[in-house]
Amino acid sequence: MASVRSAVRAWPLLLVLLVAACSSDSSNNANGPSRTASNDRSSTMVASQKIDWVRFGFDPARDGVNPKEKSITPKTVGGLHRLWSANLPDTADSSPALFHDLEVSGKARDVLYATTKDGRIVALDAGSGKLLWSQKPSGPNITTSSPVLDSSKKLVFSYGLDGSLHKYDAATGRETKDGSWPARITSMPNTEKGSSALNIADGRVYVTTSGYLGDSPPYQGHVVAVDEASGKSEVFNSLCSNARHLLSDGDCSSQLSGIWGRGGAVVDRATNSVFTTSGNGPFNANNGGNDYGDSVLKLGIEDLRLQSSYTPKDYRQLQERDADLGSVSPALLPKIPESKTPYLLVQGGKDGKLRLIDRENLSGEGGAGHAGGALQVIDSAGCGTFTQPVVWKSAGRIRLIVAGNCGLASYQVRTDSGGKTSLKLDWKTDDKSTTPVLAGGILFAATDGNLLALDPTNGRHLWSSTQSSAGGSIGDIHWESPIVANGRVYVSDESGAMTAYGLGK
Repeated sequence: MASVRSAVRAWPLLLVLLVAACSSDSSNNANGPSRTASNDRSSTMVASQKIDWVRFGFDPARDGVNPKEKSITPKTVGGLHRLWSANLPDTADSSPALFHDLEVSGKARDVLYATTKDGRIVALDAGSGKLLWSQKPSGPNITTSSPVLDSSKKLVFSYGLDGSLHKYDAATGRETKDGSWPARITSMPNTEKGSSALNIADGRVYVTTSGYLGDSPPYQGHVVAVDEASGKSEVFNSLCSNARHLLSDGDCSSQLSGIWGRGGAVVDRATNSVFTTSGNGPFNANNGGNDYGDSVLKLGIEDLRLQSSYTPKDYRQLQERDADLGSVSPALLPKIPESKTPYLLVQGGKDGKLRLIDRENLSGEGGAGHAGGALQVIDSAGCGTFTQPVVWKSAGRIRLIVAGNCGLASYQVRTDSGGKTSLKLDWKTDDKSTTPVLAGGILFAATDGNLLALDPTNGRHLWSSTQSSAGGSIGDIHWESPIVANGRVYVSDESGAMTAYGLGK
């Protein structure tokens, strides 16, 4: 630096750099939402290396794994530090979504989207936390949903408190209001809400409904598949399932059985199906009825017609104890060629059990509507499950990582010489987190006041946002969970903040 200062001809260049730096800082402060700033404003990755995170759980199957993360690795994760923290208009009680290099006002930006509890959709500059635009449909109560982004990189979809799915221009926030848009999701928004994260696959947006805190009827959990282009919908009702339309008050005498697990509707391209799980409510399908409380439901991907179901034998006890099977959505395992049952799912629940189920034959030998049929039922080392498990295949091994209300637990999926597949506990920690995600060979999990990075093979802590080098931590959490993309980690918290961590300067 001494030679630079002594060289007169270098002064003009130095002054330009200083002015540019000061202008950058002043602009960030003027735009308000960023509480802390970083010199590392944007990712240095080239566009061809970057990816989008378009939905909760990363892919339509909700496995929670970003397989393309290259920047954050076990060797570099210790260098993560807070880049910015932005105050949102309200708490975003779920996870965000991300478009990389979206053209906004003539400039390529990484853009972060979140749905807040008051039904607002916000778009933030992912490099600084600056608010780019927001829209807020009017309506009662709250939502804990999260948005989805379409493959054309033009649209963002979000659930509004008016009981409708809204369609926005991803760059400008302009809403589509023609034809069937906004698309009606519930006719009872005062008592029925969108709780779970939205899903998107093959031109359809999937929305599920449940009740509000306190379980005040009328409400029935249902799945709605909305065509992205036309806004036309298909409906499956977990109660009065013979009705193919959105139920209104008085249409169905059966009540409750909301679909509220964080994963909502899970899309299974391997079996061309949509899976979801209902909560407490009446079950009478074993007697020829149309009610499927506390049941795993397999629906046709084209029309949402019921194909098969699984209901635990102790469904009556689950309802009496308020131990919803549907506190979590099904976790789909990858195909296991050596297994007699190559396509499996794992269903957790409030009751602290994990159930291994053949997703080609949910109810086993009992047939449709029969109670029972699980291949394995074990106590969850993490106790009750309210999160979406991570399903990770690496080096030929399949692991299921479950965040329960008494800790994180990992299971290896093993198949014996006879083709029988089972879950075996691999490791457990006492970390009580929301839905974890995995990227760059690292497991990320948010706990109250702390974002953790762990080794997914043994649960060992690799990094924490509470360490001094991290530059600041997060607030308490409820349903909030992180996403990891392009060398950055983004997470919201109960204080109404969205925080970004990254590598670099």
